[in-house]
Amino acid sequence: MEEREMILCDTDIPIEFYRNNQGILTTLQEIGQNNIAISVITSGELIYGALNKKELKQIRRNINSLLEFSVNDDISLTFIELHE
Repeated sequence: MEEREMILCDTDIPIEFYRNNQGILTTLQEIGQNNIAISVITSGELIYGALNKKELKQIRRNINSLLEFSVNDDISLTFIELHE
């Protein structure tokens, strides 16, 4: 089996997933669930943006099925450096 790199998705990707964007759905399927990660920031944004309890439950279930990265000082500094 071919080993793939982990893909860190920003909030716009899961949003398009929930909108049933066929291009995003196809790409995510090709990447494979085991190769997709999100940050705790993305998790928070998705939870905050849930429209109702049913959607919130689905979002939480989906988040729990992905690798979730926390943000630490090194990541924060790298972000700042990239945006200077």
